Amino acid sequence: MPFEWKLASLDELKGLLLATPLQDSQVRVNLATVKVEQPISLGLEALSFVVDGGAETSIEAFNAPGDVDVDGVIGEAATQEDVLKLSPPLVLGQDAWLKYGVRARAKAQAGATMPFLSASASGEVTLFVADYHVHSLTEQLRDAINKDTKNLRLPLVLDHVLKLQPKEALSFQARTRLETSVSLRWADVFTSNLNALSRLLPAGTLLGLKTSIGASVVGSVTVSDDFILTFSREQAGAMVVSVQKGAVRGPKLAAQIGVSVEAAGAEVIDAALNALVGLPGLAQFEALLDKLATLQLNEEEKKVLRLALDRLGLSDYEADASALKKAWEDQKAKAKQALTTMAAEKIAAGFQYEYARLSDEQTLLRLVLSDEQLKQFHTPLVMGRLSQVLGKIEPGALRSYFQQATRTLNEAWGFSLGFSKWSLLHSQTQKKLQRVTQYGSPDRVHGPKRYAYVGLRSYEGGLFQDRGGWSIDFKCDMGGFKSEPTVRDFDFGLYMLLRRNGKLSDESLRQAIDEAIVWHVLDDADEEQVFKQIRDAAKGGPVEVRLEVKLADTLFRELTSLVAFGQPEFFAKALARSMPWSSIRARSEPEFRQGVYAPLWMAYLTEKAKDWTPQKAAQRAAAWLKQDRIAKGVGGEVAFWEGTGRANTFADVLDKNSRLADVGGMYGGTYVRWQRLVSGMARLRDGLVQGADPTLIDSVFSELEELWLVSFHVKAFGAMLLDLSTRSVQGLKAVERTFTVVAGTGEQQTQLVFSASRAE
Repeated sequence: MPFEWKLASLDELKGLLLATPLQDSQVRVNLATVKVEQPISLGLEALSFVVDGGAETSIEAFNAPGDVDVDGVIGEAATQEDVLKLSPPLVLGQDAWLKYGVRARAKAQAGATMPFLSASASGEVTLFVADYHVHSLTEQLRDAINKDTKNLRLPLVLDHVLKLQPKEALSFQARTRLETSVSLRWADVFTSNLNALSRLLPAGTLLGLKTSIGASVVGSVTVSDDFILTFSREQAGAMVVSVQKGAVRGPKLAAQIGVSVEAAGAEVIDAALNALVGLPGLAQFEALLDKLATLQLNEEEKKVLRLALDRLGLSDYEADASALKKAWEDQKAKAKQALTTMAAEKIAAGFQYEYARLSDEQTLLRLVLSDEQLKQFHTPLVMGRLSQVLGKIEPGALRSYFQQATRTLNEAWGFSLGFSKWSLLHSQTQKKLQRVTQYGSPDRVHGPKRYAYVGLRSYEGGLFQDRGGWSIDFKCDMGGFKSEPTVRDFDFGLYMLLRRNGKLSDESLRQAIDEAIVWHVLDDADEEQVFKQIRDAAKGGPVEVRLEVKLADTLFRELTSLVAFGQPEFFAKALARSMPWSSIRARSEPEFRQGVYAPLWMAYLTEKAKDWTPQKAAQRAAAWLKQDRIAKGVGGEVAFWEGTGRANTFADVLDKNSRLADVGGMYGGTYVRWQRLVSGMARLRDGLVQGADPTLIDSVFSELEELWLVSFHVKAFGAMLLDLSTRSVQGLKAVERTFTVVAGTGEQQTQLVFSASRAE
């Protein structure tokens, strides 16, 4: 066999090993260290690989559950509860394995590009190579080693890989620059990420983007990190290829990620331009521009054009057709660039989010190739060019790509590329905060660490009177490794989602639009236009509506301090704005509701919910509305009769959302949960100032998520943060927010995404 490697002093080695079956409990994991007999070298494209003579080879045995392979190639099967982890390529069970590991050197010829990253000026790098041989548990240890050492293999040699038997593997680890790709639906790019487009319109202008569900964008991703590439067999004729995060063997650098995306297609560009123009639409608008140059516009056409120019902020150019044409071409170029920017930012942020939450030795990619395919793809795989492989394999060959069954990622909402995957961690009644730890050196106790949290509270079921749910993703992760990390080293963020689905009634659609106004995604003046567009798109069929808001680190930190002051008037206003919508005057507009109900909620909060039973709440609400001037209609009648305590009255909302057993059966749940929210934000604010231990995050999340248990509180929490954002240094322009509607079924689905532009 070409390029085979042999071990020296085997007779001496055999004398040290027990003549015992591999299943014997005396067979420890680390058996021996022995040297390579003579150097071997091989070439692959413009790279040379060398295993030096005298290089040390480790021999390890794995024969029982609990045995730990530092490379993660052998291990116990992943449990069904751990949705973030795949089983290793080789699973401990009814067999034994011997692992032979050795270091190889790699170097590129002059002018050639090497995927393996060097820490030295020489450009030479070290790869750790491992050969896994399977044996029966009853086989003698000496016999097994004697057989294996006559047939040691390298993963860099195609013939060696092809000769793997079922349940055997070859792997190598190196710091590698992997080239991979992500295919993402444009429909998911647009959710919560329209700021780059909306900034092209004057402040307060509604942007409504209509697209099909099917269009996708491909992002080319480079990841520089320590990786393990493993070839393993489950059965003859098929090779399983796994790419895992590498084990820590020395000082480690944080991963570096870069993204570039292909240009948007004509369909997506036209959709964006139509959204910018609004009525009369792109085609008619450009026809009017052409006609303006000939001075042949009639009065009606001038009126239509003037409205479009006002919307685009181009009205100053109306008198000069040539300048107007140029200004519009500049606007189109900015729109195309905005699309590219949006896609690149979405993929980069999502990839970074998910990659940071993969612990060491977890699997990034797993696919199955036939032996014939392996002959074609072996070199690109060894060179880290995964995109060349992913672009040519059949869809069924891909088992997992970031725990996805397909490379086209769906439900890329919020911070992630696969939101539904994270929501599987949580049930309606379960609170779970999961911390992933990555290590920067083999010393896991004292060495540098990098933490990333998955903190999600979600609910699926009844949302007000409809089907739907809500989710809040509490993002906190570190950018690099720290020996003594504190909460100062974390980037924070918050993603909030309200969702409804089904054949929604007009009342339900009005409620959903009202929620978007409450969260400052839409303005009051947009309500009728948005309602009509949704009705036209739905055509009486099912729809899904999603309201999404995302806050990045800088704004989140500022809001943390504002909430931590615990001023009840902010939460009272938010609770009032969040009262259920009704066509009756007192409930029809968020600003009006705030004026009517904020004093009631303020009294409830300042009195610490004492004696606020539903009966007393109904009486107080009725008395307040009878004497409140703004709560009365034109004829002086009470606009919303609160004294009955029926559905959606103040007393009913308080009753449904404020019951809490640990306050003595009183209806103080809203007050208590708000107090715990304030406490959590204050603790986080102080922890950021003082540089507290990261364990603070666990207790802070526990306090915050108590307010996220019911939809009314989630809605009020979002309303408070959005209101406080208007008072922040960055303002609403720093908040990513969208109102998304998906109508139709299958390939005929249409998506509408709305967002009002905000001033810089």
